[in-house]
Amino acid sequence: MTLTRERTTTSIPPLSRAARLGAGVCLVAAGLTNGLGQYLGELLMPEHEDFSAQIRWGADHPGVHVAEQTALLVSMLVLPLGLLGLAQVTRWAAPRLTAVGLVLALWGMWGFHNVVALGYAAGTVGPEAIGTDAAVALNEGYLDHLGTMVTALLPHLLGSFVGLLLLAIAGLRSVSLPKAPLVLLVAFLVWDFLLPSWGPLEPHLLLAVALAWLGVTLLRMPQAEWADPGHESVDAPILAG
Repeated sequence: MTLTRERTTTSIPPLSRAARLGAGVCLVAAGLTNGLGQYLGELLMPEHEDFSAQIRWGADHPGVHVAEQTALLVSMLVLPLGLLGLAQVTRWAAPRLTAVGLVLALWGMWGFHNVVALGYAAGTVGPEAIGTDAAVALNEGYLDHLGTMVTALLPHLLGSFVGLLLLAIAGLRSVSLPKAPLVLLVAFLVWDFLLPSWGPLEPHLLLAVALAWLGVTLLRMPQAEWADPGHESVDAPILAG
């Protein structure tokens, strides 16, 4: 009886390639609509203390404000899908971190979607429909409403920060993802949530680069690596007599 080794290959589901490409496109689109969109919005709009001040400025400059808010709405479709694709890769090296991080991140994206939708209603639709002063009052009413805090602000501030941070850490443990965009993602979270902007330097530029970089990584990733990173082939011992 001799011991031989035979190489076996992991079977790849038929829709796996479409899922990888879709996730990559979604991450790139999220980088453009969310990260780059907010960065350009901050550059083009003068400094405002709060969103109510942005509403007043946007009523006089509707093109910039509407474009930024519409891009954010689009990003809330593609960003969660992109994060699901990212989790497909990170789960092999850090399954627990990925599971907890993904749940928190999707909860945060739900909250962020509600923040964006309420902001679009008050800041984009409001000035033309009910007048600028009434739109500002509506926005401030949102901020004072308990339901807004529970369904929008709290999940966004808590879930998005912690969830994306855990997913980034899980990605740093993976051999299939580059480290630089994940470090940029962590830097964005710390800067955006805890530190001020400095002139033309604004944290959403880091988010744009990080998401687009990760998206291109998924688009260029070998299919076997996506399906089972680091495990696409194994040497299985077989007893032969």
